[in-house]
Amino acid sequence: MESPAPSPLLRLSQLARFWQLNPRTVMGWIRQGRLAAIRSPGNHFRVRVADLRAFCEREGKPVPPFVGPPARRLVTAEPLPRGLKLSAVVVEGHTGPYAALVAAAAGGASLLVLPASRERFDTEAALTALRRAPLTASLPVVVIGAMTRPRADALRRAGATNVLLRSRASELPGVLRELLSLE
Repeated sequence: MESPAPSPLLRLSQLARFWQLNPRTVMGWIRQGRLAAIRSPGNHFRVRVADLRAFCEREGKPVPPFVGPPARRLVTAEPLPRGLKLSAVVVEGHTGPYAALVAAAAGGASLLVLPASRERFDTEAALTALRRAPLTASLPVVVIGAMTRPRADALRRAGATNVLLRSRASELPGVLRELLSLE
């Protein structure tokens, strides 16, 4: 039997019990602005898993195991193959490459999939910009599209982790699983 999915909202008593603290200490962190929380309809404080992870990282506290592993986030501007199953991965599709770039640059992306060429989109310049930004410097990027070998080589030099020709698009699921460390 599988374990239940972690709740997206955590009670202060859960956190206090894990850290072996009084719940008032956790409430104090909320009042001080150190730990972000929301109020439930019953007027109780609840902590989002993402806010808890950020707090633990910032404060050097251990992340409670009951919140589960962090979800991997795949940001794409390309349609993915139908029926592609990626467990523990949030797939975030965007209508265009610029929207996908902005989403990836906002942080938290585990992998970015971009088109090799689109009208008025310079993939090489986008890759170069991604590699210059500290938040996305090591972000794996897969580029898909119809292109020549010299163009594919230029994209790799610009920072693409993997370049797939349209004719080899069937390899995409394996590449995604490998880059997301799912195998």
